[in-house]
Amino acid sequence: MSHLPNEELISAATSELGRVGASELGVIASLRAQGHDPEAVRAAIEQCELRSKARIAWKTSGQTRQHWWLTRDGLEQASHPLVAQFHANLIVQSGVNDVIDLTAGLGSDSAAFIEAGLRVTALERHPDTAAFLAHNVPAATILIRDCTEVDFVDYAADQYPIFIDPARRAGSRSPDGARALPERDPERWSPSLSFVTALANRFQIYMKAAPAFAPPQGWAQFMISVDGSLIEMFTTNAMTGVYAVMIDSHTEQTHVISASQNPTESAAIDICVGGILYELDPAITRAGLTQQVAGELGISPAGEKGIWLFGTSPVPFAHARKYAVHDHFPVKELKSRVAHLPGIALKTKDSRRGVKELRKTSGKNDHNEWAVVVLGSGASEQAVLVQRAP
Repeated sequence: MSHLPNEELISAATSELGRVGASELGVIASLRAQGHDPEAVRAAIEQCELRSKARIAWKTSGQTRQHWWLTRDGLEQASHPLVAQFHANLIVQSGVNDVIDLTAGLGSDSAAFIEAGLRVTALERHPDTAAFLAHNVPAATILIRDCTEVDFVDYAADQYPIFIDPARRAGSRSPDGARALPERDPERWSPSLSFVTALANRFQIYMKAAPAFAPPQGWAQFMISVDGSLIEMFTTNAMTGVYAVMIDSHTEQTHVISASQNPTESAAIDICVGGILYELDPAITRAGLTQQVAGELGISPAGEKGIWLFGTSPVPFAHARKYAVHDHFPVKELKSRVAHLPGIALKTKDSRRGVKELRKTSGKNDHNEWAVVVLGSGASEQAVLVQRAP
């Protein structure tokens, strides 16, 4: 990297880009005309762009990171500040004062650990990224090291917990020609899952992974969503159990549902007009807590994949979208049953139906208010016409 970001130049670029009618090319030309080095101008413009993306992705929860130095890959991989805060709170609850961030990157999790009162040793193997990390998290002790080459003897003596976010994206093939994508093959993560589990024999491990990852037996798993979108599966050998974690970035509130040892069973009920379909937060469904939530709310699971619940009357529950049922019918009657509507959304995650085929059959464009939910398959398949509740 020939140029580290220049804050004064970033500020100047931000100011010029904020003017009405300003274009990126025009701002670049203006800054270069002022005698600034072309590479420094390019780096400043890139930081303006990435900071804008971070503000959109992180909303107000990213205020403490608004002057961070960012990279495209680093921003994509960094934990959302509220998710990082959740990671930090779990580690703090274990009663420790220090933590090792083995794969620190730009420092989103390291920053949250420090904000939570922990002392942080942050490892980053790429010198360029480490320079950004040092700017973003100056209170951390930063080591430019590949974590797989570290002697952990000193850390083991102090029983420091380890946080790790393995890199799960690389080329589409391994050196031996294997086709499996890295995120689907934990031994191709960097560092590999076997490296992580070996460390788990001596340390408390806290690890980020993709939502589909199945953690080692006996490790706790936290399925985490932000604003209704599934973000990650977080796992640790310091706890047990299964949890759904729903984070609202607008209120900055976090709600956790833990799996019960003896969940209340909910009786099946036929979907009827006038009832309510509930589309559960994906953290709940991926954690396998549909039946438990249904029993606690006194309503019933609907469909085959645990995405939907149904009740004959509304019940208060913040972690589901609610839809009023207006009709239900065989899928082959789709076109005639929605002919009177301005458009429909199509929700098919519970079925094997393709959206493209159904869209063509319906003859309707997408719509925000009305939807057809296809539940089940084969003999159990049915289409449900719903209207989104306020």
